[in-house]
Parts: sequence; structure tokens; C-alpha cells
Amino acid sequence: MTHIRRETGSKIAVMAAMATSLIASHAEARQNNAPAGNDLIGTVTRCRAIEADVARLACFDAAATRLAAAGEVAVVSRQDVEQNQRRLFGFNVSALNPFENSGRAENLQSISATMTSARNLGRGEWSITLDDGSVWRKTDGVEVLFSASRQYPVTVRRAALGSYMMKVANDPPFRVRRE
Repeated sequence: MTHIRRETGSKIAVMAAMATSLIASHAEARQNNAPAGNDLIGTVTRCRAIEADVARLACFDAAATRLAAAGEVAVVSRQDVEQNQRRLFGFNVSALNPFENSGRAENLQSISATMTSARNLGRGEWSITLDDGSVWRKTDGVEVLFSASRQYPVTVRRAALGSYMMKVANDPPFRVRRE
């Protein structure tokens, strides 16, 4: 009989602790002007650290309920993020890009590819297509020395003030914009 009362008492204590933590996370989210379900995956992950089986299960149950109530949730792999960053490299879509890592070190700084074609547009302008399908337009007065009929290794890197520099083989770099 004592064992049953002790177990019931511990369940009540666990439930009280869960309610307190959910209320605290909701209050913290409101204080930060974020929705309470803002860190759903983090909530599930934090449950793993709870040692007591009953408390851990109660935490997982509460987190699963919040996750289900959130509606559609997508988990994206790091590889998918990196592929999308490469695909979007050179476009100014930071407001629309959920894969933008503003201010983080892992933000993509350059890409390497092969120039598959180059077209002289006249007046020093060139349209350059890379093997990943991206098209870049030369935007400065630097004279190019490459042949339009050959394939060359290319590096495009971020430059100052949102601009980009392209280096074709061993030629001097020149400014480009993504088209």
C-alpha cells in the first residue's frame, strides 16, 4: 500500500514539474515574442536528459502533443541545406531563404565549378554558364583572357557589399552577378 502511494505521489510531483516547465517555456517564449511551439525539436531533445523513466515519458508525451498541435513540421538535413545554399549562391534572396545563415561561419563563401560556355555580349560584357547550370554576367571593365570555346575551372566568391568575384583558371578575377 505504501509503495502505491509513493508511486502516485511521485507521478503527481512529475506532473507538477512538467506543468511548471511547460508554463515556464510558454512564458519565456511569450517574453521573447516567439510562439510557444517555436523550439519543438529542442523540447523533444531536452526530454532525453531526464533520468527518471516516468518523468522522461511524461516529457516526451507533452512534447509529442505540442509537436502534433503545431501542424506541419519539416526537418531538413545539413546536406539539403548545403545543396540549397549552393543552388542559391549569388542570388539576393536572404529574406526568402530559410537556409540563410546570417552571421554564421558556415555561410557559403565561394563555389568552385567548371565553365561550360561563355558568350561575348559585346562592349566587354560576357555571359558565363557553369556546369551546375548557373549563369553569371561579367559586370566590370576587367579584360578577360580566356577562350569562349574552352572549359575552365572557375571559382566564384563573395566580395564586398554583396558583390561577387569570378576567377577563371589563372586569369585575374572580375566582378559578376548571378542571372
